[in-house]
Amino acid sequence: MRRSDLAPAEVERILGDREARRFHAVRQALAAHRNTPRAEALSLVGTLFWRGLVYLSSNALVHPEIRRAADRQLLRRLPELALSERVDLARSVGRGTLPALRRDSEPRVLAALLNNRFAIEADAVALAAARRPESPAVVADHPRWRLRPVVRETLLANPALSEDAAEGLLAGETEEELASLLLRSGSPPGLRAAAQRVLAQRTPPE
Repeated sequence: MRRSDLAPAEVERILGDREARRFHAVRQALAAHRNTPRAEALSLVGTLFWRGLVYLSSNALVHPEIRRAADRQLLRRLPELALSERVDLARSVGRGTLPALRRDSEPRVLAALLNNRFAIEADAVALAAARRPESPAVVADHPRWRLRPVVRETLLANPALSEDAAEGLLAGETEEELASLLLRSGSPPGLRAAAQRVLAQRTPPE
């Protein structure tokens, strides 16, 4: 089943082997194979464990209809998954499931999502704008996404961002930029307090 050029007749033979289909790895390979009839592949998707669904969801060689079916199954099972399973899921699942994972309240899941190879700037911006403190905090701590201008601006405009996280973001700002932020009337109070602390740390003692 690992051979992409496996003849349709061979695929059909394996599909008809009830003993072989007892094994999860065989069902996963059949669902993913390009020569498996579409209806048969779709019927196999619902029989897979969540890791098999992640494999289908994230595999660009799998037909889009099968990937979408895997994502639908994952979304149905998401409430039943333990935290460690959701972390693994967020780290490796395909694009179709990521928007739902952005609503997770666990920082470890959100951090894993930001490291997913299918994560895009819109995911980081959505988390940066969320009014739950754990979401912007995770983005503010991410070494790559926090540097994106749009993500950074969204974080600094979010009143849910903690003062400590804001202070970390502002540490690299110039004194002129910090002063400008303090003069801006719409700046969240926590951001203004963080800017004042950063400026105070730079003021030499008399």
